[in-house]
Amino acid sequence: MSEVGGVSANETRELLRDLVAIRSENPPGNETAVARYLADRLSPYRFECAIHEAEPERGSLVARLPGRGTGPSLAFNGHLDTGPIGDGWTRDPLGGEVVAGRLYGRGAGDMKGGLAAMTAAAIAVARDGVAPPGDIVLLPTADESSGSRLGMGHLVRSGLVPKIDMAIVCEPSFGTVTIAQGGVVWIDVDVVGKSGQAARPKSGINAISVMTRVLSALDDELPALRAGTRHPLVPSIPINVGTITGGVKANVIAERCRVRIDRRLVPGESAADALRQVEGIARRVADGYGATVSVEAAMTVEAAEVAPDSPVVAACRRAFQAVVGRDVSLRGTAGFTDTRWFVRDLATPACVFGPWYLTLPQGSISDIPDESVPLDEVVIGARVYAQMMRAGR
Repeated sequence: MSEVGGVSANETRELLRDLVAIRSENPPGNETAVARYLADRLSPYRFECAIHEAEPERGSLVARLPGRGTGPSLAFNGHLDTGPIGDGWTRDPLGGEVVAGRLYGRGAGDMKGGLAAMTAAAIAVARDGVAPPGDIVLLPTADESSGSRLGMGHLVRSGLVPKIDMAIVCEPSFGTVTIAQGGVVWIDVDVVGKSGQAARPKSGINAISVMTRVLSALDDELPALRAGTRHPLVPSIPINVGTITGGVKANVIAERCRVRIDRRLVPGESAADALRQVEGIARRVADGYGATVSVEAAMTVEAAEVAPDSPVVAACRRAFQAVVGRDVSLRGTAGFTDTRWFVRDLATPACVFGPWYLTLPQGSISDIPDESVPLDEVVIGARVYAQMMRAGR
């Protein structure tokens, strides 16, 4: 086996192929099978492993390698669920086929590559036979792509996360350390008008027509309301109307219409403020047409950030420099990850730092046909993580 710093390239690739082969699309999730596989790989190396299910087959793993107590405890987090496989694949989405140095399969990039890297690193460190300076805690969790209620959320609410001093979320970070991430609130807007006959327009209030005016007003007015919450690293994203339902028949004036909006947050914005903004605009427009409106949050993920000079950021930069030979830049993202559970709920400094896409891919890295990841960069990720684990800082 080709090894650098105790990390086996062959073992890392094998881990990734095996992980891709275990189906864990969300929905429905079924992450317990992946958690069980990782526990079976880690248990022979003195890791204390426990699988916690928030619901049947929606399992997350807590795996702890005790340290000497001379350094900080480090957590490495990654999500077990993937996006739906979908259509359009030219390769087996569960096959882990390797072509020109890339491994193909659903979740290869987002983020079973990160899971393989952190697991291979942990095994390499445990094989040293010398306890690391601080505890190493691996947290492969469920349900991240749907807000983490059944994954990190469950572990945090249930008090199942061991004491940790800093955390690394092993999502792809494109050769950088991601220190700021956006949040999101999914908002359900329900407009209720009055049913009537299409041949007699004044007999009703068309909820679909009112909704179009609500959405137009949101597009026009929200940018000005958000102008005071610009962030230097996280872009402000326009709202996305993801789903819409309404009406019962073409010749009946629609009494009801519902949309679900994705409203992204930047650090400094709260979900409660975003909800109030949408509600104020929607209510004013609906009142003007004699309709009623209700606005509710269906899912909330608050934004999070860590200071650029945080010890966890410094640890990532030192390890990358030691393995790759150069520094990394700092960035933000409009996407949301499990980082916020550490930063906001556990008061633990955390950042996104994952394999790695040192050469930026074209387009998306996940939820697309023929999703893939460069194998050599997953191996680099494992070696960087192992460097962090051994250094303990």
